[in-house]
Amino acid sequence: MPRLVDHDQRRAELGEAAIRVILREGLAGVTVRGVAAEAGWSTGSLRHYFGNQHELQAYVVQATTDTLRRRVLPRVQRPRTQGSVVEQIATIVEEMLPLDAERREEYALWSAVVEWERQHPPEGGSVTWNDQRALHRQCIASLRGYEPAREPSQATLPHPDAQVELWAALLHTFVDGLAAQIMNTPGEVSADTAAQLLRSLLEAVPRAEGAAQGAQGTAPEQQPIGQWR
Repeated sequence: MPRLVDHDQRRAELGEAAIRVILREGLAGVTVRGVAAEAGWSTGSLRHYFGNQHELQAYVVQATTDTLRRRVLPRVQRPRTQGSVVEQIATIVEEMLPLDAERREEYALWSAVVEWERQHPPEGGSVTWNDQRALHRQCIASLRGYEPAREPSQATLPHPDAQVELWAALLHTFVDGLAAQIMNTPGEVSADTAAQLLRSLLEAVPRAEGAAQGAQGTAPEQQPIGQWR
């Protein structure tokens, strides 16, 4: 009897091998030859699944996005009931910062997705960028005293409060810059320093005029946003 091949399993194995390559060499290392060697396959076997390097990289980027979703989403959506809204939101945003070995790996994977989007700009703009902006928008809206968007798609749209949009842009830029410093100049910015800087920025966000005295926004940790749906 001929041996039955589980093609989905074989593709999953290739995706795992490619992710290991990304962590060592970045997206540039994801070649037919490189991934075949990592997976212990012949290049001919790999070409049975992917006709060229572009098809391979497109698959790998999707597999990488799926991996990030499985790893990050449960942490972002973890219920948070202790501490102030600032503290709750800080712990959400910290999941986007490479503060430990696990999140440094995730940053490397995210960088590969960003590089792919740079080389192959998606129609309608960067999905990764829009997803992150939606998360930051939700966080700032909560700090301003607003309830989280009822539908995830609402968070991808500009908020009617212009100050939410301004501070979401500031937070987004701050997080990207801080993450780059942590990765590219190790030892210069410690995890403790990064946490303090983040909380200083979040504490500076002004509440919306007319917000009820002493009212608290709700941390948006249970809102599945963008690519994390």
